[in-house]
Amino acid sequence: MNATNGGINNTGINNNGINNNIGVDLMELLERLGQYFIENIVAICTMVVMIIGALVYQQIMYVQHGVDISGSGRTGKSSQTVVVEPFLPGSDSLDAKLKAGFCKSYLGKPAELETECGKMSKNSCTATSCCVWARMGSAESCVSGNEYGPIFKNNPNGSPKPLDYYYFENKCSGNCPNPNP
Repeated sequence: MNATNGGINNTGINNNGINNNIGVDLMELLERLGQYFIENIVAICTMVVMIIGALVYQQIMYVQHGVDISGSGRTGKSSQTVVVEPFLPGSDSLDAKLKAGFCKSYLGKPAELETECGKMSKNSCTATSCCVWARMGSAESCVSGNEYGPIFKNNPNGSPKPLDYYYFENKCSGNCPNPNP
């Protein structure tokens, strides 16, 4: 046996010619990684941008399309509605819906909102932020809507409903009736 480190000389090679250095030169490793990064910066940045782009595209495609219940609907542009379905324990009762937020419970469900608004009285209707009390044609009723009026402004056959006026949060718009007859 050699007198230097149990048979290993100062170069790290034993008497049989086998390299026994187990340690890693961290500085050399860092220099190599830095050099690799500098040489391939364009490819690395391209991959990062592609991955972020794929994640954004996936998130956009996950958004479900629907009817815009927050805007006027007068621009003619298509819109997207994000569907949020809250968990409402005992959501069958009207009291539970009102406590949880009537309008929030119908986000992304415009047809269901139209049906539920139709069941309300004038006072209840004008107390919400998602229903309007409207006179269309010769009938007054509560329909889904916002500050710009009813959401569904067409008859089932596609013809437009004549809108005389509507109340949104107790404020009348359109050809409002005279409050003092």
